[in-house]
Amino acid sequence: ARHMAGIVCLQRGQVPQAERYFRDAIALDDQQAHFHLNLGNALGAQNRAREAYECFHQAVELDPENLAALSNAASALLSMGRSAEARPYCLKILEIEPGDAEARLSLAVACIEDRDTHAAIEQLRKGLEIQPDHAGLLIQLASALELVNQLDEAASTIERVEAIQPGNPRVSLLAGLIARRQQKFELAEQRLQEAIELGLPPSEEIEALNQLGLALDASGKSQEAFTAFERSNQGMIRFAGARRANGPAFLREVADIKEYFSAEKLSGLGEKFETDDDFQPVFFVGFPRSGTTLMEPVLKAHPDLLTTDERSPLYAVIREINASGRGYPQAIDGLMTNDLIRYRHYFRDFCRENVGDLEGKRLVDKLPLNIVNLGLVRLLFPQAKIIVALRDPRDVCLSCFMQKFDLNDAMANFLDIRTSGQAYQSVMDLWLHYRTILAGSWMEYRYESLVENFDETVTSVLDFIGVGWHEDIAGYRQAAEQRAITTPSYRDVTAPVNTSAVARWRRYEQELAPILPELQPFIEEFGYD
Repeated sequence: ARHMAGIVCLQRGQVPQAERYFRDAIALDDQQAHFHLNLGNALGAQNRAREAYECFHQAVELDPENLAALSNAASALLSMGRSAEARPYCLKILEIEPGDAEARLSLAVACIEDRDTHAAIEQLRKGLEIQPDHAGLLIQLASALELVNQLDEAASTIERVEAIQPGNPRVSLLAGLIARRQQKFELAEQRLQEAIELGLPPSEEIEALNQLGLALDASGKSQEAFTAFERSNQGMIRFAGARRANGPAFLREVADIKEYFSAEKLSGLGEKFETDDDFQPVFFVGFPRSGTTLMEPVLKAHPDLLTTDERSPLYAVIREINASGRGYPQAIDGLMTNDLIRYRHYFRDFCRENVGDLEGKRLVDKLPLNIVNLGLVRLLFPQAKIIVALRDPRDVCLSCFMQKFDLNDAMANFLDIRTSGQAYQSVMDLWLHYRTILAGSWMEYRYESLVENFDETVTSVLDFIGVGWHEDIAGYRQAAEQRAITTPSYRDVTAPVNTSAVARWRRYEQELAPILPELQPFIEEFGYD
C-alpha cells in the first residue's frame, strides 16, 4: 500500500512525498525490485542521479532481468559520465531483448562517450536492421557519422528522418550543423534558425545558437554572429549555474599557483626531489584555442610519438595530489621523495591504461591548460620538454568566446568576453612568470606561423622534440578523418590548413574593445602589436 501511494504521488508530481512512501515500503520489505526501481525514479526526478543509480542497481541485484531497472541504471550512469559502467547494462538488455531500440541508443551514447564512435555506428546500424524507420536510431546515427566526418551519409540519414518526422527541431539542428561543415552556410543558417523557432531543449538550443554564430561568422555577418554567440553563452550561463561551474574559482586557483611556485620555492623543491628518472615526456600546452588541436594530429602521425588527445596523465596526478586533503599545490609541501616517485609511476601507469603502449615512443601530453601546472611538471620530470602554442591574444579571446566548451571552472570564464580577457591575462601572466624561473628546455611557436608556413613550423617543433620530420606526417589529415571528433575544435582539423581565422578579431574590434587594454601587454610581449 505504501508503494502504491508512492506511485500515485509520483504521477501527481509530488516527488518528495513519493520518495518518503517508497522508503517506508522498503523499510517494511527490502526484497522487492520494483520498490527500489520506483524509489530510483523518484530520486532521478529530483536530479539525484548517483542515489537513483544505487536504487536501480539494487533492483537489478534482486531481479537481474528487470528491463526497466537495467535501462534506468544505464541512463543514470550516462548522465553522470560513467559510460564504461553503463555499457554492461545495455548489453544485458540486448541479450534479453535484441530489438530494444532504447538500449541500442544508450549503448551507442556510451560508446561515443568512451571515444569509440565507430563502435557506436556499428550498434546503431544493427538496430536499424531490426527497425529501419526508428527515428531515434537514425538521428543518433547521423550525429555519430558527423563526428567521424562522414558528412554526405550523415546528410542523407537526416533526410530519411525528415521523411518520417517532419518538423522535428533536433533534425533541423543536425541538418544545419552538417550543412555548416559542408560550407553550405546559407542553408545552415536557414536550418538552424528553423530549429530554434521550432523549439529545442535548453542544451540543444545552446548548440543551435552556437552553430548559427559559426555559420554567420563564415558568411561575414559579424555583428549577427556575435549576437548569436552571446545568446548561446547566456543560455550556457544559466546551465552553468545549475552545474555550479565557477569561473572566479579558476582565476583564484591560477593566482595561488603563481604565488606558490616562486623561483625560490621551485629551486628548493627541485633539490628536495632530485631524480635520475629517464622517462621524460613532452608537455604540449597553450591557452585554449591557440591551435594545439591543429598541431596534435600532426604529432600523432609521427610513428615515434604518442599523443594523449587531452587525456592528460598530469591531470590525473593532480587529482591524486588533491585527494590528500590539503589541496593542490599546497599539498606538495608535505610530499616526500617516495611520494614523487609514486606519482611518476602513476603517470606512466595512467598512460598505459588510457593512452597506449609507450614502447619505443615519446609521449606528448597535450592539454592546453596544463600551462598552469608547469611548476609541477618541472618537479615530476625536470628534463621534460615544454612546447607552448601562441596565438594573437585578440583572436584567442574571441575564439574562446565563440567556442562551445564542456563546462568546468576554467571554461566558464569564456561565456563572457570580459572574463575571457581576464582568464587570458591570468593564465598568460603565469606563463611569463614560468618563463623566467623554469630551467630546462621549452619553446614557443605561433599559430599564425603554423598556418602560413606549415612544414617549416612543424619541422622546428619536431626538431625540438628530437624526432625529426617523417613522411607519414604528410597524411595526417587522412588519418584525422578516420578519428572521431573528441574536442570542440577537432571539426576544423580535417579541413585543409588555411589562414581564415588569422586576424579575425579585426571584424569584431568594437565587441572586443572592453578587453583590449588588458590584452595590450601580451600583444606586445608576443609580437602581435
